[in-house]
Amino acid sequence: MKTVRQRQRLAPSKRSQLILDAALQLFGTSHYSIVTVREIALACGVNVGLIYHYFENKDHLFRSVLAYAVGQLMAGYEERRGFSDSDPLFDLGIWLDVHATIAPTLTRMVKIMADYAAFDVRDAEVDRLVADFYNHERTVIERTLKRGIAAGTYRSVQVKKLARVIGRNLDGIFHASASRGDNRIAADIQELREFILSFLGVSQD
Repeated sequence: MKTVRQRQRLAPSKRSQLILDAALQLFGTSHYSIVTVREIALACGVNVGLIYHYFENKDHLFRSVLAYAVGQLMAGYEERRGFSDSDPLFDLGIWLDVHATIAPTLTRMVKIMADYAAFDVRDAEVDRLVADFYNHERTVIERTLKRGIAAGTYRSVQVKKLARVIGRNLDGIFHASASRGDNRIAADIQELREFILSFLGVSQD
């Protein structure tokens, strides 16, 4: 007697993640305005109705995708923080490492943020997500600089100014990679790390 094989049903959280991964890929490679919910449904192999079960509309999905990408960065950072004391850059070293590790996700996130910056209409939740992300990054950088200076590991610098410079350079790495179409993100982040260490007067022998 034949048994009927039933298609495996994914848990709601897994199905939602499947949709977010597909939407991140499409929003991160095409402009938001031309990506349709139907295309996202086709990309992850579900019907359109299921997407609307999890997300109210395309705008809600867009906000959720950005939060999902930022969340991956934050989760990766928090997971590695227990090992930060062995890194001369402390928390900043971990922050840089995570950027290199999940570079494809962050490349799409940066592209999505750039697209959003050009929108005529603002979204309060997206503005908050972007602001929270950069505030967190600034906190990580300033904290590690202050710790290093206080411990005598780094020479004295203008913490807020250097933190802004590091943040801009990190953003620039992803924008430049997208413009050039190359795969130098990890190498560029390593060069940024070496520059920061040199600027702070840390021996790299």
